[in-house]
Amino acid sequence: MVGFSMALLATLLASTAPVVPVSAGNALTLPAQRHAVRIDTGGGRPPTWLLAVQQAGVEGRGLSFFRSDDGGRTYRFAAAIQPDGSHADRADVLAVGRDVALVYSFEAPSLNASRRHDVFFQWWRYRPGTHDWAPQPAVGVFDAGDSTAYSRALLARDSRGRLWVQTFRLESDGGSTAVVSVSTDGGASFQRQSNLGRVKHRGGGRLLSLGSKLVFLYAMHDGFEPTRLRVRDDGDPLDSWSSVRDAFSEGIYHGAALSAVADGRGGMHLVYKDELERLYYRYFDGSTFGPRTLLEGSRDWAMQATTTRIGDTLYVFYNVMRRSNVSYEVHARVLKDGHISEPVVLDARSTFKGYPNAPETLPEGSSEVPCFFGEAPDASSRGNVVRVALSVPGGGDEPEDLPPSNPEPEPEPGQLLFSDTFSRGPSNGLGPDWTLSGLWRTDGKWAISDLDHSYGNNLALALSSRCEDCQVEARLQAFAVDEAGVVLRA
Repeated sequence: MVGFSMALLATLLASTAPVVPVSAGNALTLPAQRHAVRIDTGGGRPPTWLLAVQQAGVEGRGLSFFRSDDGGRTYRFAAAIQPDGSHADRADVLAVGRDVALVYSFEAPSLNASRRHDVFFQWWRYRPGTHDWAPQPAVGVFDAGDSTAYSRALLARDSRGRLWVQTFRLESDGGSTAVVSVSTDGGASFQRQSNLGRVKHRGGGRLLSLGSKLVFLYAMHDGFEPTRLRVRDDGDPLDSWSSVRDAFSEGIYHGAALSAVADGRGGMHLVYKDELERLYYRYFDGSTFGPRTLLEGSRDWAMQATTTRIGDTLYVFYNVMRRSNVSYEVHARVLKDGHISEPVVLDARSTFKGYPNAPETLPEGSSEVPCFFGEAPDASSRGNVVRVALSVPGGGDEPEDLPPSNPEPEPEPGQLLFSDTFSRGPSNGLGPDWTLSGLWRTDGKWAISDLDHSYGNNLALALSSRCEDCQVEARLQAFAVDEAGVVLRA
């Protein structure tokens, strides 16, 4: 594959204002899981976006849904999925019509036997009268008891409407068994099926519907073994899977450092990081994988990728290390007509940027593809989930998720749109005309940001103003920081 002209790519000057405050920059783990869905509810309303985020105690919350009705740009708390932030559950989310199906399970850097490490399935049903989603009681799929633990649960819905849940069971020797269960009654109950595989260390992978068949791809932590594959046809008996075979010769970092999406024609796009921490693309035609294509040759533990498909075009987002644990960039590439574009940089600010996540698919005609990622001063600090986006050439004049807007009249030449001298008395915060990230205060002369960055990225966004030809003036003083600046946002 050869790169095509960068003229095919056009980036948006996307706001990186906080979407959701989180406990760490890697809040959107597990990379293989889907955390963001877009739901068209009809009735002339713009589509709603739901984002499942584990806040780990920040704002007193655990795993929650956050909701956006403006094309995924701004979010508000919608509802708790699993409110206990001391137990790091993560969700794999799937839109089914106007409803949402999900599984949630434990995910953290280490795993030990615990009766809390179970797997649950849950429906969130759409309510037209109130235009929101109400949870049905969670259904237990795998019960850990006292002797084991389940983690990294994944959800797939086949062409017969059956719901499949795959997860990894911790074994006493430190290995993992890939187990699977299926529901034939719409998620009311699940029946355990034969195990799908076993690895010597902690496992990870992806379960995905390709239309008329399911594919299960898996690998493991810390071991140079091939990535393995099992496939089943939806028309076969429930417990019928192909035998275990090698998908390709190299392993996948942690087994779960991957993003996969069906191509809509029985195949699959796969972007993954191998055990040498390099990022690759492969195509699966429904039977075998083709050759790999290198997307990023630099190496870092935190680099991950996420993918979105629109029609026959694949959008790939990934983070690239510039200074380990503290400074990363977000890049994007596009796969179209068998060619992969050169990378475009979406965010080059000097901050830690953790695992990204993006919607699995978007409808044709979408004007942009958003990507969410955790951002913090470093890999160990609190931060925020933020958003960037890549515009789609030939998309609508306005983002398709937003209702038509009536343009405001342009201001008169020379008109002052906004100013602040911070001359009010000392206080915390900057007042109602500012949207803040981090810690800010005034001293009667200056707007002063937190000096030790313990509250995450320090960003102050002034009251929004509309103009086509304008300028910004500000006085800025900085001490002992990597970056400081004033920008005019477009």
